[in-house]
Amino acid sequence: MKPSNTIFESINARALSPVQVAQTFVLSSHFTDLCRRRHSIVLGPRGSGKTTLLKMLQPAALEIWDHPKADEISNSLDFTAIFVATDISWSEQLSVLGLGSSDPDLSRHLALACFNTHALKGVITAFMQRSAKTRQNFRRDVRSVILEPGIESTIVNEIAKVWRIDGISPSFSSLRQALTRRLVNIREFGSQESALGVKGRGRRLAATPYLHLPFLQAAASAIEIFEDAIGLAAGKWAYSFDELELAPESIQKELIQSIRSTDDRFLFKLALNPFTPNNYILQRALSPAPGQDFDQIALWYAEKRVAHAFCLDLWKELAKQNGVPEWTPKDVLGASYFESSLEDIDAERSAYAPGSRWAKRFLSLSRKDHTFRAYLERRQIDLRKLHLMDEAVRAAEIRKVAPVVAIRDYYLRDETSARSRKTAALYTGADSIFALTEGNPRIFIGLVGSLLAHSKENSRPAVSPHIQAEQLLAAAQKFLATLRTIPTGAESPDFGVIDLLRRVGNYFRDDAVNGHFKAAPTGGFIVDSNTPDTLLQVLVQALNAGAIIYVPDDEGKVILTSLRGKKFRLSYLLAPIYGYPIRMGPAIALSRMLRLRPDHARDPQLLSFDFEATE
Repeated sequence: MKPSNTIFESINARALSPVQVAQTFVLSSHFTDLCRRRHSIVLGPRGSGKTTLLKMLQPAALEIWDHPKADEISNSLDFTAIFVATDISWSEQLSVLGLGSSDPDLSRHLALACFNTHALKGVITAFMQRSAKTRQNFRRDVRSVILEPGIESTIVNEIAKVWRIDGISPSFSSLRQALTRRLVNIREFGSQESALGVKGRGRRLAATPYLHLPFLQAAASAIEIFEDAIGLAAGKWAYSFDELELAPESIQKELIQSIRSTDDRFLFKLALNPFTPNNYILQRALSPAPGQDFDQIALWYAEKRVAHAFCLDLWKELAKQNGVPEWTPKDVLGASYFESSLEDIDAERSAYAPGSRWAKRFLSLSRKDHTFRAYLERRQIDLRKLHLMDEAVRAAEIRKVAPVVAIRDYYLRDETSARSRKTAALYTGADSIFALTEGNPRIFIGLVGSLLAHSKENSRPAVSPHIQAEQLLAAAQKFLATLRTIPTGAESPDFGVIDLLRRVGNYFRDDAVNGHFKAAPTGGFIVDSNTPDTLLQVLVQALNAGAIIYVPDDEGKVILTSLRGKKFRLSYLLAPIYGYPIRMGPAIALSRMLRLRPDHARDPQLLSFDFEATE
């Protein structure tokens, strides 16, 4: 995998085969959670790795995966994954035909038929992956079977009867091709119905049997035929549906309800955006319960330290692919501007000794910021004796505020830095760059891959802070450019995702840099009751795009069906543009942060926000 120039040019797993996914896959705790014999809902913004995780469950991926734990994980897996890539055309093609508005019932019917056909194609693909003759260059057997002569034709002929398929040769590949033709037939049927009109439509629908196939029962029948023909005991099969948010609501509802299905041969592994407006997922009496009926697997990290281990593993994989596995992150990217904790106690004492970098920063800020001097006096902190403080006291009093001191001193020494390209220089260095990527594989591969490629091209490990800053700023600006294209559906054309991010980002920076010194400046916001409904859609788009990050107060409840009362922070990738600290801080009400005028607190128009107000 060649590193790309920007975070959005890195390879999307949707276009990769299971074998290609396995060749670059990096193990994470998310995957081990997904491998459990449990229903799972995987949540994450785009680029967070949902597709990669689901594709890695397939036998074809596990068989060639090269990892020290690959054998252990593959052997422990007691189900066969059936991967289904959600087709965005399910609803779009019906809209093109004009059926969406003229006959919503028919649209739902045809969309469900498309979905069923994709789901059944996934079953045949799983059969093919388990058949020994399709395996090449494998490292291990993963639930593979040997098909005796004539067995495949027997299986295919029986399945074809159930699935209403005629005139094919008795092979899995022919059966899969027939399902592809069926997708064409469904669109053709829809086009004809658009021309014929409503009269006689019921009879025409009834005369087309494949339009009425229930996918779960049809899949169960095929699996039973497959297992009986080979002489296998009934096993578990994991239906893995990617990008489920693209599917029509009726399909999403059917899948969620299938989690509580009585057919215990099936597991469901469903991938969704962080937010879904469909309340049936959690809020109905018959809805499946998180933790009881299914596991929630969140692919984002509320705190940057949690993502560090995964980023380090990604680094090792990229370094190996670039032919420089001996280069460490510090070799290439250096130390972070904010880095203050060291493994060795004696080394940390030296880091705060008079004349050290950190001692100079504390002293510099105290000379030009009277509010910081007052803070030191209240805490009885002697800057000449930082290195002599008890370790526990230094951690609580000094290391805790060191990042705030660094960023505040940086801005106060140069009043133009907050509005200049110099801001990005704050976020160079290994720890900061790891934090900025948020543990998002696509962002990490694009950004860090380009820095590693630059390092290799120049035949030396270290990449200068100047080059790092350029790459960081380019990545952040590219991210903003993609966010500008998001249709929010908001009533005001002058307010969108970018306006929200700018207001919040500037508030975070100003709270850390301007006014009285704070040991813990604001780093999050809560969507309070005074936030207008028209702003909620903007927040949803920002959340699902990864521009804002959900900070759950209960790790057992990460599926969002409402934003009210929930806590969020900005993506750290935007810090080089807005200049805020890359750390979690206290949260305040969003309406207060945006300075919503009290007399318009319930006004549905976004113009009730005073965009010219300053803190």
